[in-house]
Amino acid sequence: MPDRSATPAVKSLSEPFRALPDATSILESMITGRRSALDVVGEHLHRIKQLDPHLNAATSVLEEQALAAAAAPHPGPLAGLPISVKETFALSGHTITAGSLRMPPVAVQRDAAAVARLKAAGAIVVARANVPEFVMAGETDNPRYGRTNNPWAAERTCGGSSGGDGALVASACVAAGLGSDILGSIRIPASFCGVVGFKPASAAVNKRDSWPSLDGLFTDSWLAAGPIARSVRDIRLLYGVLAESPPPAPAPIAGQRLILPADFPLAYRDAAIPAALNAGQQALFAAGMQPERAVLGDVRRWYKTMVRYLAWELMPLLQAGLTNAGGEAFSLWREGLSRLRGGGDIYEGLYRLLLVGPMVRYRRASSAHQAVALLETARISVRKCLGQDGVMLLPTLGLLAPRHGEMNRLSLRPGVNRLMTPVTLCNYLDLPAITVPAWRCRDAQSGLAPGLMLVSAPGAEGLLLDAALALEAAVGAPQAHDEPRAESPGRN
Repeated sequence: MPDRSATPAVKSLSEPFRALPDATSILESMITGRRSALDVVGEHLHRIKQLDPHLNAATSVLEEQALAAAAAPHPGPLAGLPISVKETFALSGHTITAGSLRMPPVAVQRDAAAVARLKAAGAIVVARANVPEFVMAGETDNPRYGRTNNPWAAERTCGGSSGGDGALVASACVAAGLGSDILGSIRIPASFCGVVGFKPASAAVNKRDSWPSLDGLFTDSWLAAGPIARSVRDIRLLYGVLAESPPPAPAPIAGQRLILPADFPLAYRDAAIPAALNAGQQALFAAGMQPERAVLGDVRRWYKTMVRYLAWELMPLLQAGLTNAGGEAFSLWREGLSRLRGGGDIYEGLYRLLLVGPMVRYRRASSAHQAVALLETARISVRKCLGQDGVMLLPTLGLLAPRHGEMNRLSLRPGVNRLMTPVTLCNYLDLPAITVPAWRCRDAQSGLAPGLMLVSAPGAEGLLLDAALALEAAVGAPQAHDEPRAESPGRN
């Protein structure tokens, strides 16, 4: 495995956060002729060269191809925009490894559908982004490419599984990223890195040729592809390109319902999060949204059901995927023995998942079928509560970005995890959700911004994005002195 102890501390970025233009501003500068696509792409490639040795967020940098594309950008709404793509999306000419040394690399013949849409709109892929091994952890680390650091604090995780994209977007190495989300994998890194992340409904964006393929499984309806960017308006722009049905034009949110869940199982490790939640509520009330308290249902039972069902469907896939090129099946006992001797073939987060999964996994197919029925009934009930005129406000997570290794210990354990209940709810109920950084409510000790999440029913994405824009205007704009901090490991 790579030696992470030698990873240098992240240097602070050269500009204040507020001075970093979002994708919309970058596109405007090219449309008006103030800048060329070649200048823009070249600048972002330079930032990657400068910062990625400290971040380790890109698994490969496509400099030659990107500069060639920038010399004659494809016309479209994203013409000349430099982006990153999660390593698990097919990119023509590249294999998919999912960060694993055991899994044989997956050869691809064409771009994933979502990548093809972005390219057709003129976006230029400058980098592929790092992931946790098998994209099944809330931290980004793997034995093939190593660990990705948080751009704001080197000793903290950037989150996962779309962590490479989150770090690249937050550090302005790219203008936007394409991620995927099965239990928070877009929103966790966006929240930890202080940017905006959007998980659409599962069927809203074509997932063809992305890894893993869950076709025919119930968990496929938990998985979505979506954008990570530095502003809500960027998310609307990118989602308009990616979606099978683009969102409507912006509209006023006054008179629309703001759902505030009652009796929701939550826990907070950082006081900045409930303070940000209160500020977000007040901002949306001031924008004219009408508060409505609602009990969603038995979220604790849903959460436990989700964990057991996920293990039911995915454990066999993980075991099969870990069969190496020589046909040798993965042995958890052999891996454990190797770890006792200081070795091991797989990432710590994946190992923890493989230990916990068999303990919680359903034993009978009949139990799994009952779980599907329960969660499908819950989907109908919560979508009815939200309607087409309601959005729900929750914290994205109950914690700020923790130190490396801690997220795995906190998230990969049995039982109802009240730190994670908000972010996972949106996957097993298949609800669109967006996380917005509350920079005006940043944590005094760490300087990190809490993430606030808005949730809607499928079909109400326009309202969701409108409410997110109002939320961002109230709590999201950073102050002029907000710069990523250069912290050494071990510093508070």
